[in-house]
Amino acid sequence: MVYVAHVLKPDYSDAQFPYWRVTRGSLSHNRTFITEGTWGAQIIDELKPQEGEHLVVKKGFGGFSNTPLDTILRNMDVNTCVVTGVTTCVCVSTTVRGGVEHNYRMIIVEDAVAEVHRDTHEAELKTMRRVFAEVKSTDEVVAMMAEAD
Repeated sequence: MVYVAHVLKPDYSDAQFPYWRVTRGSLSHNRTFITEGTWGAQIIDELKPQEGEHLVVKKGFGGFSNTPLDTILRNMDVNTCVVTGVTTCVCVSTTVRGGVEHNYRMIIVEDAVAEVHRDTHEAELKTMRRVFAEVKSTDEVVAMMAEAD
């Protein structure tokens, strides 16, 4: 397993997205959920990487952008990525698109991703399904993994 976490310094000086929007624009409120050292940036015990698993810390929206994710996956001989997480229209979508650009088969687990608004969530899944990824339920992914063993 490879985990990807979005964690930034409190002043957002290491952010790879336009951090000026955080301090001057519409994103200026309630953004401490990805700030290092805060409760919101911690990984809950049930999801913490185990020995031998990888944690990739990203500074932008996509898991492949300026991270070792591609190198780790290639060294593991991975060619398919199963993606879960938040937010569907931003981080999930950007990571999936990055995976496609690196020639991975991308699968989104539709009941294991979330977005603030249901309509944008559904629209992004529709776009993902049409162009970038297979969109499957948790049960479908579990069945696929069982067949692969």
